[in-house]
Amino acid sequence: MSDDFKDISKRYSVTPTGETIINGVDLTETKNRSKAYAWCDVLQSGTGLILGLFLFCHMAFTSSIVWGGKDIFWSLVAFTGGYFFDGVDHLWMHSLFVGIIFVVVIVHAILALRKFPTNYRAFRTMRGHYKLLRHGDTTWWWIQFLTGVALTALVFPHMLPMLTNPEAIGPYASGLEVYHSWLWVVFFFLIVTELHGMIGLYRLYMKWCGPSNAARATARKLTIVVTALMIVCGSFAILGYNDAGKEAAQAGTEKYVPGWLQTPQTAPYPDWWPDRLKKN
Repeated sequence: MSDDFKDISKRYSVTPTGETIINGVDLTETKNRSKAYAWCDVLQSGTGLILGLFLFCHMAFTSSIVWGGKDIFWSLVAFTGGYFFDGVDHLWMHSLFVGIIFVVVIVHAILALRKFPTNYRAFRTMRGHYKLLRHGDTTWWWIQFLTGVALTALVFPHMLPMLTNPEAIGPYASGLEVYHSWLWVVFFFLIVTELHGMIGLYRLYMKWCGPSNAARATARKLTIVVTALMIVCGSFAILGYNDAGKEAAQAGTEKYVPGWLQTPQTAPYPDWWPDRLKKN
């Protein structure tokens, strides 16, 4: 530490010395500080990682209506409901799965609120830091903060109907939800979700892995590409659900039944359908 800093530090009793800043010397209160904040930070990172990885599974699940059609999406929903065990869709299994994700979302949101500005003055200070630094990662942090605020208002209305009414999960029921909604809100929800999630995964990588500058640059490029792909795939999925909702509205039904389960049967059983579930 330079002599100039030592001279300045002596002028103010509250100014820490170079030894204190670098080595933590004379921090007598350190032993008495609670570790709860650190554990909350770890828990926030853990729940964020779970939700970030879940977004990939969710995208593969929902976009199946595009690459596989309504029959494939219905089959995936039926699988999560235990239909292939005994030919019955167990709604409680849907509610259980959605409930687990719902709890993880709540825990993550509560922990994230610790870092939100508590008043306008704190918000201005935070915005001032962003304008002063003008760093790429700072900009991404700011985007994640704004999308987090938006998700706080959007994610719970999205999940509550699935939690309380699992029958609303399916090609027609989910399609009607999109069809009767404002499409710009659905697209906005998609964009803020993917931005928040993918930037969150990037920031977790930076925080816990400590990559080199080269690895950091690669991670940033990968994050941009993956985010764009997720938004594009999600956009096609939204359009697919909108078409399914329109079809359901014209047919006047919310329940989709594959052709091979209809009476009379209008389509052959797929090759992968279990023989024990086939009608005699």
